[in-house]
Amino acid sequence: MAIQIGNMLSNEASPYLRQHALDPVAWQPWNPDTLERAREEQRPILLSIGYSACHWCHVMQRESFQNQEIAKLMNQNFLCIKVDREERPDLDNIYQRAAALLVGQGGWPLTAFLTPETKPFFVGTYFPPDDRYGRSGFPTILTKLAQMWKDDSELVLKTADRLTQALAQESTLQVIPGLGGLSQLDVDRSDWPEDILQKAQVYLMTLYDTRHGGFGTAPKFPSVNLLRLFLQRSQKESALLEAVLDTLGHMASGGIYDQLGGGFHRYSTDGQWLVPHFEKMLYDNALLAQVYLVAYQLTGMEKYRRVVEETLEYLLRDMWHDDGGIFATEDADSEGVEGKFYTWNREEIFELLGEEKGALLCSYYGIGDEDSYINGGFVLHQAMSLAALANQYGLSEAETGSLLESARSLLFQERQQRIRPFRDEKIITAWNGMAISAMAKAGAVLQISRYIDKAREIAHFGLDKLRQTDGRLLRSFRDGPSPVAGFLEDYSYFISGLLDLYWATLEPFWLEDVLDLVVVAISRFWSDEAGTFFGTEATEDLLFRPSSPEDESYPSAISVMARNLFYLQNLLPDHGKDKLETILRSYMKDMEANPWGFASLLAVLDLTRSGLREVYMTGPRRDIGYQELLRVLQATYLPGTVIYYSDLAPHYGSGLPELWTELWEGKIALDGKATVYICKARTCHAPITEPGELRKQLAMIFER
Repeated sequence: MAIQIGNMLSNEASPYLRQHALDPVAWQPWNPDTLERAREEQRPILLSIGYSACHWCHVMQRESFQNQEIAKLMNQNFLCIKVDREERPDLDNIYQRAAALLVGQGGWPLTAFLTPETKPFFVGTYFPPDDRYGRSGFPTILTKLAQMWKDDSELVLKTADRLTQALAQESTLQVIPGLGGLSQLDVDRSDWPEDILQKAQVYLMTLYDTRHGGFGTAPKFPSVNLLRLFLQRSQKESALLEAVLDTLGHMASGGIYDQLGGGFHRYSTDGQWLVPHFEKMLYDNALLAQVYLVAYQLTGMEKYRRVVEETLEYLLRDMWHDDGGIFATEDADSEGVEGKFYTWNREEIFELLGEEKGALLCSYYGIGDEDSYINGGFVLHQAMSLAALANQYGLSEAETGSLLESARSLLFQERQQRIRPFRDEKIITAWNGMAISAMAKAGAVLQISRYIDKAREIAHFGLDKLRQTDGRLLRSFRDGPSPVAGFLEDYSYFISGLLDLYWATLEPFWLEDVLDLVVVAISRFWSDEAGTFFGTEATEDLLFRPSSPEDESYPSAISVMARNLFYLQNLLPDHGKDKLETILRSYMKDMEANPWGFASLLAVLDLTRSGLREVYMTGPRRDIGYQELLRVLQATYLPGTVIYYSDLAPHYGSGLPELWTELWEGKIALDGKATVYICKARTCHAPITEPGELRKQLAMIFER
């Protein structure tokens, strides 16, 4: 008889796991002790993976995990393990792949049944609490699988072995068999398909929704990966920019954007961006703020700047940790109802605002529009233009805008008194790296020093709280650092954030930290044999080390690290550039076959084809000319360009000082003035000391 141990989640750091601490299920965390117990008792494992902002995870908890009879079935027949996918994306990656192989798709909550050796033999997602609509309910599934294990565990084990073998083979499809040391690698690009990028953008444009913006149909996601690729290549083809701007306009006016408090919800349940799935994720908002910022750089239109500022203000107001760092997510539900915090009806608006302002606001935000109705309220969205609203009420646009802003402010203040959705207060290293990038870039482009200060605070938090004494990163922080080691995505995005912070401030110590972390990442995750990065460090509790080049909700960690290597190629020893070439060669066929999933690697390929451009600034920092030149550089969208300042002197091994000296050879301040050198492949344009001339040169170099 197996020893019954109660629910063990109350002391876990993850808020999601603690949400399940009172379930009658005897949940265990995923750790060596739990796995050893499964092996000793030869008990099959029921693995449930979710996250705190997941609506259907909460539904399954209410319906099944808090049901005494269902919990009894689970406890009697399985060792039940709960995992937070945000804390352990490696486990989620492996068992989502199993779901894709078995049932064609994954999702959350993920429900996986494993052998005592953690090999999957049955995987699904959400299961209802009873049989319905021809689909087996969770109790039926539990009973059948328990009986199967009891009657013929040998068959179950063989099934699990075959599935695990298929998973392992799939995970190594991109491996280059027998690839030797990098010194043997031929990095000649002559056999790279010349039209791969053109074909990709033609295909992706066939998915573009010309009516409502975005890509594909409902449910509709922001598709940041595609938007970033299009923006980067828009300097070559204006139609791509038009598609991005159209998409950004529809999103900003839709219900997916929080019209009162700023920031974006996870996705739209319809094709028109009207009714969102209301959870808010740090990564969506950090990445979308950067996309809107580029739109502002390319157009100068204030509507894009407004979205950037409102989105970042949302993060700083509602998601900020007092010591620095930004929390992970906010739920879709409050008081047990999805979207209740965000939706309104006409009666409460008129009661709050009165007849005149209430009617105005309801007209503008579509209160009463049936398409935006959900769970007893309407989702605010911009249902008409300001000009049309002004005409409808016989007012000037200025008067209308003033009345709207006053009404919006009152509505926001009223909403602040409501019960908020649950906030997951994990600070995830990778996502905070994204936030550093968003704050640093916005601060530099918009000349808002507060954002740069906040980027510094997040960076210091990460380096102080989430970096160990040996230089390795940890995954997350919640009332203390998590014991979970950082994943490739944590290094990739945190390095990228520090790079953006360096370019925003030109403070040399950020680049020192970047170079140190790149060395750690290469040593921990790179595989010469595979020709790519693994997603995790080597560990004993995984069936295999996953390597995920495809984009998912955000650009893949491999693509972000490849981009980092592109920008750092002249500051790293030669192997840094070789690894970039190796990655692109490893996934060339995948980029051709699946532009949607490999959009971020295609963007790196595009940069590599164009080549790195380096901008060197020298001369006195306090000189007004220096500030003016820097403002010109930072206000301009310059993909594939790095900016250096001459006072950089990082202590990075024996190689960098020589590299740094070579890069700066001959670059002096003319007549003691701040001076800019724009270079490519060690060839430089004439030095520039005047902002007007710099604008002219940049326009010629980056002419669209």
